[in-house]
Amino acid sequence: MNPNQRIVLQASRGAAAFFVLLFHTSAMSFKYFHYDFLGISGIGRSGGVDFFFLLTGFLLYHTYGHKIGTKMTVIPFLTNRLIRIYPFYWLITLIVLPVYFVVPSFGYGYETYKDTIIKSLLLLPQTHGPVLPVAWSLSYFVLFYVIFSFLMAIGKKPAKIFAGLWLLLTICHVFHVPILGADMDRHVYLNFIFSEVNLEFIAGCLLAKWVQHHKTRYYTFFIIVGALGFFFIWVNNMYNLIMYHNYLFYIIPAVLVLLGASSIPEKSQLPTWVQHLNKLGNASYTILLTHLIFISILMKLSVATHLVDYIGFFFTALLVVALTIPLCYIVYSLAEKQLVAGLKNAMNSKPAKSSVPIS
Repeated sequence: MNPNQRIVLQASRGAAAFFVLLFHTSAMSFKYFHYDFLGISGIGRSGGVDFFFLLTGFLLYHTYGHKIGTKMTVIPFLTNRLIRIYPFYWLITLIVLPVYFVVPSFGYGYETYKDTIIKSLLLLPQTHGPVLPVAWSLSYFVLFYVIFSFLMAIGKKPAKIFAGLWLLLTICHVFHVPILGADMDRHVYLNFIFSEVNLEFIAGCLLAKWVQHHKTRYYTFFIIVGALGFFFIWVNNMYNLIMYHNYLFYIIPAVLVLLGASSIPEKSQLPTWVQHLNKLGNASYTILLTHLIFISILMKLSVATHLVDYIGFFFTALLVVALTIPLCYIVYSLAEKQLVAGLKNAMNSKPAKSSVPIS
């Protein structure tokens, strides 16, 4: 993968994070002001998280796919992945958690339950959301990492059998195949392990395998068509042009965007705005975990200061977006980036050998 491809893939991550933020701003604007910012509050998922699932599968297979079935030691790999998720997630959760005890009306009531808190911190599946609502997707990322680690830790034949069974049972669950699929819905863990989002992760893996031997000269065309595909799904969900809705449809435009991004030549000159989105992509995890906190605070401040009376609903929501992005980036620079770097340095540092012999 050349530098341009890495930049554009990271920029696509930034774009996905931005649209998650934008859709949540619209939903919160409707909650506080009954104003449908950009008319997107009723669309549902933006497809940003679905894109993250696909991108995770794509990058994992691109980087480590050749190690599947090699019986390698996976502890360093798994540790490296999990320290990117848990420590910063714990930090944000523990900052937010006291609010639910002080002002229970901010939540749904279950946030203060001991069982909910423990499972949320461990990112275990529950019948309801975690303490930090936006963190529901993190449980799936942990699942993907654990399964991929297992595939690398076993032989080739067992890996093929395990992956095939996982895919088969996931398909049975998605299509509610009698006996198998229908029963999984009643079990929290089975419903989680064989969730439909697995198909997005698997699609990313399959695309990475295909891209290893196939590139397209029409990379710009694929990126544009993929972006328009997201827009079409939003319009369809808004106006019911096609009377069928499924978030798995996001797989199609996501695949097109990733196919185009992974085919960009090294010598291509990237636009400046792509470089800015690349920086946003670096902070995408922080944006995912903290944007709702900032949006909520800014919305409450706008109500308290009667800001809407001066600049109107549209510009209030637009200001919230404009302020939330740099606030999230500041948290990324000062907290997440430093925390992850510090933990990695601590893990990689080896104690110096003593020059004094031990008697």
